[in-house]
Amino acid sequence: MPNRRYYSPEDIIKEAKKQIPGVDRIIEETWEELGLNEEIIKNAFGLVLIEFDRLATEKFRYYETKALKRLAELWLESQGPNLKENLKAVLESQDFINKLASMFVEFAYMVQRLEKDLGNMRKARGGKTFEKVICGLLNFIGISCEIPTGEYRERLRRIDIVIPNSVEALENPDKAVFITCKRTLRERWRQEVPTVGPNQRVYLLTLDEELSQEKANEIRSLGLIVYVRDDLKQSRFSSKSWVRKLSDLPKDISPY
Repeated sequence: MPNRRYYSPEDIIKEAKKQIPGVDRIIEETWEELGLNEEIIKNAFGLVLIEFDRLATEKFRYYETKALKRLAELWLESQGPNLKENLKAVLESQDFINKLASMFVEFAYMVQRLEKDLGNMRKARGGKTFEKVICGLLNFIGISCEIPTGEYRERLRRIDIVIPNSVEALENPDKAVFITCKRTLRERWRQEVPTVGPNQRVYLLTLDEELSQEKANEIRSLGLIVYVRDDLKQSRFSSKSWVRKLSDLPKDISPY
C-alpha cells in the first residue's frame, strides 16, 4: 500500500504478517525444490518426510525474517520524515538514554508481539504442514487418501487422514485405514489421539526424536501402531513390532 503511513501498532503487526505465505504455498515451494518423484517417495518415505519438514521450516523462518524487516520499515515510515532530526535532538539532550528508550519502547513492544505470534504460527503450521505433506505424498504414489473436512472432520474427530476416503471410513471402518499425525508428541498427546474401535487400523505418525520407551508402551496400550523416524526405529525400538519405520508405511498400507 504505497504512500500510506501506519500509526497503529496493531496495523503495523497485521501488515507485517502478510509477508508469511499460506501453508499450501510453502508446501508447493518445498516440493519443487526437492524435485520429488514416485520412486524416491516409495523407497525413502521417512527420509523424504524429514527433509520436507526441515526445508519447509527453513522457508517459514525465511518469511519470518521478511515479516520482521517489514515491521521495521513500517514503523520507520510511521515516524514521519523528521526521524533523523528528532534522533539528533534526543542525542544532544542530557537525558538522551531515557528519551531514546521512550522513543523505541513502542517498536520493542511490536517486535516482541510479532515474534510471539510468529512462534505460535510456526508450531501450528508445522503440524498442519506435516499432515498435508503425508496426504500429498501418499496420493502422489497412488495410495488414495484424504483429509476429512466439514461434517466428516467432526465425526472422525482426531483422525487426520483416512484411506481411501471419509465415506468408506464411516460406513465400512474395517476396510479403511485411519491415520493421526503428530509432528511431536507433547505432554497432552494422549488426549489428542483417537480411540481405536473394533477391527480398526489406526496408525500414529510422528517425527518426534524424543520418543521414549515408556511413551512407546503407552501407544501400544491405546491399540495404536506408531511410525517413527527410520533411525529411531533401528537404534531404540528394533524389538518393538508396533513401532515401525516411516519408510515402511507405503508398503504396509498399499493393499488398502
